[in-house]
Amino acid sequence: MENKKKEHILYRDSNLGKSNRILIYFIVFAIFIILLGKILFVESEYHILYLYGVAVTSVLFINFFIAIFKYEDLAILAKNIEIEEKNAKIKNKRPLVTCMVPVFNEEVLVEQCILSMIVQTYENKEIIFINDGSTDGTAKVLDRYAKKGLIKVIHQENVGKKRALGRAMREAKGEIFAFSDSDSIWKLDALEKIVPIFNQFPEVGAVSGHFRLKNSSTNILTRAQDSWAEGQFAIRKAFESYYGVVTCVSGPLAVFRKKAIYNFIPAWEKDSFLGQEFRFATDRTMTGFVLGAKYIGEKVRKKYIDQDFKFISEYKDEDWKVVYSKSAKAWTVLPDNFKSLLRQQVRWKKSFIRNTFFTGLFYWRFPILPSLVYYLHIIFVLVGPFIAFRHLIFLPMRGDIFAAILYIFGIVFVGFMFGFAYKLENKNCHIWIYRPIMSLLSTLMLSWVIFYSALTIKKMVWYRDS
Repeated sequence: MENKKKEHILYRDSNLGKSNRILIYFIVFAIFIILLGKILFVESEYHILYLYGVAVTSVLFINFFIAIFKYEDLAILAKNIEIEEKNAKIKNKRPLVTCMVPVFNEEVLVEQCILSMIVQTYENKEIIFINDGSTDGTAKVLDRYAKKGLIKVIHQENVGKKRALGRAMREAKGEIFAFSDSDSIWKLDALEKIVPIFNQFPEVGAVSGHFRLKNSSTNILTRAQDSWAEGQFAIRKAFESYYGVVTCVSGPLAVFRKKAIYNFIPAWEKDSFLGQEFRFATDRTMTGFVLGAKYIGEKVRKKYIDQDFKFISEYKDEDWKVVYSKSAKAWTVLPDNFKSLLRQQVRWKKSFIRNTFFTGLFYWRFPILPSLVYYLHIIFVLVGPFIAFRHLIFLPMRGDIFAAILYIFGIVFVGFMFGFAYKLENKNCHIWIYRPIMSLLSTLMLSWVIFYSALTIKKMVWYRDS
């Protein structure tokens, strides 16, 4: 993969306008100055707190620097290679892709999902929807398209997302598995972007697409989440992708090489934590199996060898890369009210905790920089709420109001940096101005959800996010 990157340099600066180049350098320079200031001029008798502050800013700078100056979208790279091969009269590969979507009570939104798959420009595909015991009109919507021969439908009693997808994977005929959430839609060329990555880079086991909100215009909360989603992918996921170690291939557009995940189906379906089945962390856990195949594959097969499952011996445990494609786009629905947002955050935080005790056990084997950032992030999530309490409540009560002002300024500053990055990708969109709102909300309120999630980790109740 590295050799092909070097051979096909994409001169990004030549495609950027002058204003965008100025904004790029401003973002990176501003973060660097803050980092330098903390290292050289901030004095504190509390050395651990000082190191925490430097570490947070350092991770922020590293994420932005790698994402902006080093990340390459392998979809574009692979397409360029395919064009050269075509000119050389080498036939492009068009492997069968099986698109799979589990559905539960989504009669209002599922039709858009179906249509977005049917109209994909990539034609060599089969589409499977699994009706997981829906009690509304979902079955009728699915059957209407199945009768036209456009999709295949599996009707079953409710068993949960993992087991529903597990059944579909057993019946899938494709070499590539593409998953989506039932409230999501894909851009017309989403598969067309991703398939060449698997063709040209045999070491890639999974690809995460880029998602945004399709309900972003609803209110301030959805606009803030839309700007947040852009940064999570275009910055944080792009950083991980540069090293081929993306930690979560996200639900709206998640594509896997069959031989990278097939033998892990039983372990994924029956994933357990603290002595019981763990129904969340669907995307994170599947990604973890791909990342850790080389280190955990043999152990997993031994554990499930007696299960009613036919392992494919030809599928070896390889050192798979997991990457992110910025140009492969999808849209999904996220909460439009605070109650639903809290429920979503509880579920996501539970997934984070479970994944820490799964992927976290072997992630240290990967390149040192992303590994360091990964484990530091875990520390930030756990310690962050107490840092906020110290600066916003404890210190002001002792008369240090300036500490609270400075802390709020730092949160808003980070929000604007991510907002400016959003503006780079969406030139004519003004949603970037809402990004500081999400930073404040996440730091001051949602960060505390981690502790409630830990205390209720065994409660596996799934609510609709909106």
